[in-house]
Amino acid sequence: MDISILEKRGINTKIIGSLQKEQELLEFSLKILKKAEMNANSFKNFLRYTREIGLREGKPFDEIFQNAGLCTILNNENISEKTKGEELMNRLYNLRYPLWSKKQANFMKLKNKFCAATGGEINFPDFAEGNCFKISFTIKNDTDIDKIEQTIASALPILKESLKEIKENS
Repeated sequence: MDISILEKRGINTKIIGSLQKEQELLEFSLKILKKAEMNANSFKNFLRYTREIGLREGKPFDEIFQNAGLCTILNNENISEKTKGEELMNRLYNLRYPLWSKKQANFMKLKNKFCAATGGEINFPDFAEGNCFKISFTIKNDTDIDKIEQTIASALPILKESLKEIKENS
């Protein structure tokens, strides 16, 4: 098995050594690195997420990869190697941290909804730490100032939903 691709990608020899003890993961890792661009740090996280998911779910790596649709991504000729690497990492991250990923998706949905409704921006704290969020608006003239009160009033349901989301599980 040609592990030179690991060395070319700058993968630490300690990581290569640990991978050689897990033949199934090594084989799939080599396939991934041939088709997807992943830097050394991303690859390290790829291995960590994969191992942690395997331990938590008690599933073999190939089943984890199949459930995440990783082979579909790798074989998609319409996306770049860089995009493949990013998508692989996103999917594994979502599998590894399902609750946090769901919370992030909810935050993104609320942010987009608020922006579409008001033209303003809503910012949630990183990792949902704390029990508050911030909103901001761009003000160019007096008319913008006058519109903010009306805008916030019309967006109250979104703001209340956002506050509920941030306080949930905090």
